[in-house]
Amino acid sequence: MDKTELVFISDEISTREELCKAFSKYLMLPKKNKRYSDNYSVEMFGYNVPTMFEMMKETLSEETGLREKMTLHEGTPTLISESFVVSEPDLYYNKDAFDSGDVNLCFVIGYSGSGKSVLTREYQGEGIEKVELDDIVCIKDHRTMEDLKENNPILYDFFSGEGSKYYTSRDERSIREDHSDVFVTFTRFAMEYVKTHKEKRYILEGIWTYLFFDDPSEFDDYAVFMKGTSLAKSKVRRMKRELSAGTGSTIDKIMEFGYYFTDSMLHAGNVDVWRRYFEKKPETKLIEEDNKSNRIKASIMNEINSINDCFVNKDKAGIEEIMKNAENSTDMSLTEKTIIIKECKSAILEMK
Repeated sequence: MDKTELVFISDEISTREELCKAFSKYLMLPKKNKRYSDNYSVEMFGYNVPTMFEMMKETLSEETGLREKMTLHEGTPTLISESFVVSEPDLYYNKDAFDSGDVNLCFVIGYSGSGKSVLTREYQGEGIEKVELDDIVCIKDHRTMEDLKENNPILYDFFSGEGSKYYTSRDERSIREDHSDVFVTFTRFAMEYVKTHKEKRYILEGIWTYLFFDDPSEFDDYAVFMKGTSLAKSKVRRMKRELSAGTGSTIDKIMEFGYYFTDSMLHAGNVDVWRRYFEKKPETKLIEEDNKSNRIKASIMNEINSINDCFVNKDKAGIEEIMKNAENSTDMSLTEKTIIIKECKSAILEMK
């Protein structure tokens, strides 16, 4: 492989600007090139590229001078790069109203890998209907209309009516066409749908909401939960997952139908606009990630690193051993077990 196709981050980097540029190049590499970059990075520096980025981000002081681009919103300057490198507390707007049922539609927003599913783990049961917005692109590939009718009535009503033209497969769509229409159309459909379906509460989860809606005031009448995890940190988590993801994973769909990172950077200003808007409202609560959550995440990532190491070295038996240990563990939570077992199965599938 041509070494010009590899990207590394070393401790010779002296500015945050240089660091972010290097990591951006890494994120845009094809999956195979990322794996080689990570493998050689471990050999040379002891850590893979995403981990080196995290370490260097902490090492470099704020005074090194990240020369951020600026954008204006109502005359207020916003640092586009702020949401790229800086994590903030999780934001809950209208949480009390959603919990009580006075508001029955909640938008859960955050970068891929930021922990949106963890944020809504408390909302389970027959009275809650969740929609992962990632799944509505080319939904025909993995959900039949009968399945939607039985398990996701809101999606069934959309794809059998107003959104019927979006009930397509990958083979029926062009990778280059604009995919924002389905997200915008479904979001507006959902806003009307919940008014006549008060018997349930609805959660729409995905980054696409603030990518395609510039004006957060359109969401004043609903609940909005935003993960504060930065784009860089989210990408680190996401790229670690991607190394062992199977061909049918959500991450592959995002990469195929949206050029996720590029879109995120182009719309990064929207993230800050949304946060600054809802932060000022009295109905908003800001909550830091708790230490227990961080410990669980660290434990999971250690296991994923081991899975990735086995994957690079074509050690299928090693991955099977990790999966067996997770299945038999009495110390891991159900969430930890589920994630690790899924990662193992994906890695084994991809090795074939």
